[in-house]
Amino acid sequence: NQNIKVEKKGAFYTVSFPTLEKRIGVPVVTRPYQEAWLNRLIHGTAKQGAAKLYKKRKKWCLAIAVAFEVKPRHETKVMGVDVGLRYIAVASVGTKSWFFKGNQCAFVRRRYAALRRTLGKAKKLHMIRKIGDKESRWMKDMNHKISRQIVRFALANGVGVIRMEDLAGIRKRAASAKEAGRNLHSWAFHQLQTMIAYKAEMAGIRVEWVNPTYTSQTCRCGHREKANRNGIHFRCQKCGYTIHADLNGAINIAKAISGFAA
Repeated sequence: NQNIKVEKKGAFYTVSFPTLEKRIGVPVVTRPYQEAWLNRLIHGTAKQGAAKLYKKRKKWCLAIAVAFEVKPRHETKVMGVDVGLRYIAVASVGTKSWFFKGNQCAFVRRRYAALRRTLGKAKKLHMIRKIGDKESRWMKDMNHKISRQIVRFALANGVGVIRMEDLAGIRKRAASAKEAGRNLHSWAFHQLQTMIAYKAEMAGIRVEWVNPTYTSQTCRCGHREKANRNGIHFRCQKCGYTIHADLNGAINIAKAISGFAA
């Protein structure tokens, strides 16, 4: 932890550390986003913290903690992010929006659920645990990609604040929903929101949490009733305004129409 040093020799990055005999340098395999952080360590714009060497699936990995100063952004635009089943996330800022479809995730979830049922009947419990880990890794990777795209979208559109629904207690509310195996909790929405939040804060974007009450039922005219929303369709029963229901939710989250979470 105290004596690991990151260097770059030619096109390769190396990590050197002392052994009982001498100090050795080991070349490491890196990805582009990791190289950006290693460059900051080398150039002194980030501070190296504790490091951990561990073995994962027959490969040796090195995890390095990095500390750096974040400069807050002074842009005034606010982006709302709504999460849902048909669309994992919908981001809205001004007149621009981005939809992230959930059909691929739904397909993968159904496939794993069917496989678990088959293995359960065969009493292969160790295989159920194994595919559960594989499914979790797949969903985590998907959430990383989506959260990264959302934050980049925010940066490209001059966003200074991202607002999301505070989904505390969502597991309890989703437990009674139809097809509990594919409920809101199983979609790992909390994980997605957490990833969006820390990536945004790393980029200097402030994150605010909004009370989710009525964000999907309220029209731009202020009229609110349950009948306004039907699946992905939103039509105000008072003024006739129509819009994609999830986009309407993202817009209302950006406006924080139900107030901020306590």
